[in-house]
Amino acid sequence: IVAVASPSTDSGVSVPRENQWKQTAVHSHFDTFYSERYLTTSRVKAIHNALAGIPYEHIIILANTDVYGGGGIYNSYTLTTAHHPMFKPVVVHEFGHSFAGLADEYFYEDDTMTDTYPLDIEPWEQNISTRVDFTSKWENILPSDTPIPTPIAEKKKYPVGVYEGAGYSAKGIYRPAYDCRMKTNGYPEFCPVCQRTIRRVIEFYIPQ
Repeated sequence: IVAVASPSTDSGVSVPRENQWKQTAVHSHFDTFYSERYLTTSRVKAIHNALAGIPYEHIIILANTDVYGGGGIYNSYTLTTAHHPMFKPVVVHEFGHSFAGLADEYFYEDDTMTDTYPLDIEPWEQNISTRVDFTSKWENILPSDTPIPTPIAEKKKYPVGVYEGAGYSAKGIYRPAYDCRMKTNGYPEFCPVCQRTIRRVIEFYIPQ
């Protein structure tokens, strides 16, 4: 791990909904896609300028704020707040996005973002499925007696199943485990399917 100090003119990050604009090293801001906690930056050139001459394989940016939030952009960067009490689990969750291309496994009961994934297309992320092409996902590691969809009441019997509710939608999108770091920050680890996906990425870069 190499730490790179990138001083900013202003302290903190921008909050567009409150018309707060900060001059920072990578121009990070909340309110991405109108989400108060989604912290990202579109200034990728600024990130790479800060890292010029420094060899790296993955980028984790720590923003100087104690407000809860973060963001992970696949194959690009993880951006998280440095001073919130939930900093550590958020980093791990966002790393799942940015390093392994994992999807969010949580959902909203009021279906706020139901249309994020079209239900007639199989998502490209390996840890969620619309069951349009489930054979390309985790079907091959399911016990033969696994009920599909898997009832929540059977979560202890089936650590890997097909649990409805994922990708922000309560209906029509499925996740491989009842709980996972990609669903809940309080959960201590990635589910078996997410672990397999992360392992595959590592082995892609470092063949065994």
